[in-house]
Amino acid sequence: TNKGHVDIDGDGSTEALTDGLLLLRYLFGFDGATLIEGAVGASAARTTADEIKTYIEARIAPGG
Repeated sequence: TNKGHVDIDGDGSTEALTDGLLLLRYLFGFDGATLIEGAVGASAARTTADEIKTYIEARIAPGG
């Protein structure tokens, strides 16, 4: 299953109000504090905007 790839903040669970919000903000072009503010889980492994962006970008296929 690919569900684990959607655990954007790396806290071990896939949640709409953390992982979903991070992905949505990324897709809308948010960056820095605006990307992560209030959307990173309390036990997250990835907590900075750069870590979040790197994780998402590594999972997006080139060219579409």
